[in-house]
Amino acid sequence: MPVVWISGGARRLGKGLALRFAERGFDVSLTYRTSMEEAQHVQGEIQALGRACHIAECDVRSESQLRESLDACTRELGVPDVIVSNVGVFPARTPIPMVNEQDLVDALAVNTIPLLTISRVYHELCSSHNTQGRIVSMGSLGAHEIWRNRIAYNVSKSALHTMVQTLARGLAPMISVNSVAPGIIAQPDEIEEHEQAGLISIERIPMHRHGNVDDVFDAVWFFATATPYITGQTVIVDGGYHLTR
Repeated sequence: MPVVWISGGARRLGKGLALRFAERGFDVSLTYRTSMEEAQHVQGEIQALGRACHIAECDVRSESQLRESLDACTRELGVPDVIVSNVGVFPARTPIPMVNEQDLVDALAVNTIPLLTISRVYHELCSSHNTQGRIVSMGSLGAHEIWRNRIAYNVSKSALHTMVQTLARGLAPMISVNSVAPGIIAQPDEIEEHEQAGLISIERIPMHRHGNVDDVFDAVWFFATATPYITGQTVIVDGGYHLTR
């Protein structure tokens, strides 16, 4: 069976991606940091679909924990056919005069640097097992436009976008590396009412609705299954919102 490894697969978008991969016939390995119960619940749902599921506690800021998670996945399920680097943080809005260096360092430590670590370990696994692989990084519309007082997020995600392109060139032809950049994604079952209220009006989105997990998964699935000749690319999933900015 094909195998997918997903960082942050216990909740929200990561959970949705994990379940949809399982529905398409993939065995799933997912990581969590604090959401053990949620991860166990997702594991049960995936197993109920007849697919194997491995879960592992992992702080993506730790190279040793990322390495152990990927090694454990390989031992339990096999070398992942697809890697989905999903974990990210969205720092609070902060006026520029109040931003310090640590704010940027903290955002880079979660949103950017883990992809490099994951790619290095994955390259070792693919090399030692003489197989090809695919990496899909969860980017953001925030890599392509500037949001007021979101410097840590904008910089970390734009750096991630450049890293995807650099890795795509450096890891070819063994591994393809691409990115999916979601816009406004509504997740009613896991977002508090006051957070939902902060979503932009659908009148500002050409497709006249907020995005959902299925919209994002379609783009991830494309990169996971299309020819590996497609590499270093980004698909923006925002209903055309970036065209109105």
